[in-house]
Amino acid sequence: MKRTTVTRSMLSMAAAAVLVLAGLAAPATADPPTADPPTGGCLADRLTRLSTLRHRLDELALNGLAGNSQYWYVDHRRCTLAIATLRGAADPVTSAFLHTARMLPAPVEITELGAPVTTRVARRPAASPDTRAATGFHGGSTLYSGLTGTVFICTAGFNGYRANTTGTAGHCARDAPTWYDGTGTLIGTVDESRFPGADWAVIPAAEGLDLTSDILDGDSTTTITGFARPRLDDRVCGTGATSGTRCGTIDATDVTVNYPEGPVTGLVRSTQSGTAGDSGGPVHTGHTGVALISGGPPEGAPTFLQPLNF
Repeated sequence: MKRTTVTRSMLSMAAAAVLVLAGLAAPATADPPTADPPTGGCLADRLTRLSTLRHRLDELALNGLAGNSQYWYVDHRRCTLAIATLRGAADPVTSAFLHTARMLPAPVEITELGAPVTTRVARRPAASPDTRAATGFHGGSTLYSGLTGTVFICTAGFNGYRANTTGTAGHCARDAPTWYDGTGTLIGTVDESRFPGADWAVIPAAEGLDLTSDILDGDSTTTITGFARPRLDDRVCGTGATSGTRCGTIDATDVTVNYPEGPVTGLVRSTQSGTAGDSGGPVHTGHTGVALISGGPPEGAPTFLQPLNF
């Protein structure tokens, strides 16, 4: 017979979750959930309940009390709060987190995932530098944290979102401050970044570096003429150092992702696929840049994106 051992730390975390639950519980006078809204969208009172619940779950996550819950967001099409958790997760902290979601007067849908959501940085042995002369540094190019030994690999975002800078994911900056291209040319050192909470980093261009106003896009380049925020149902394409160019549709906004390093709020979810090494890559619709690649399952879809709001 299989025996499950509950450690003192697990009990302590569960007890902490219960205390938070007590403070977050809805008042006894709260109205019951409303009926399904018309096709035009969520009724205002239901949307308010859903948004309140999402913020309360965010608070639990910030206190390390989300357990194996992976991400959650308000599904405006179905007028529910969608929560994704690891399949079979039944530890006390995850159970308490899901209990919070179920006990409040808001409709909740819980799905189970076969793999955890992680950031998409790669770590590999350094390759020999490309000896070809660089003619300009494009968005979507591979970034390396060093030239010898084992290095982190990410992807450059958009050049010029902030003047004379390129960008990448914030978790890449957490792994290494200084980045190079495939020729061994210094791209720059991170000046400003945020992760967790958000997932972005700004890299001022090294002296003499020619930043182009385009991004690598399959076998060609796409000129970026402006920037905007991603919107629900946008058709987007993103470039990653490992995956190349992958396209999809924005199917959720204002998503909280519970990464192992801590929760990140305000992300969007795309149906495009990806893998390790794509972190920080530029995502665009037409000639408009809208986001940077943040993370997802180890392989495949969905992909979570950091909007250009920093």
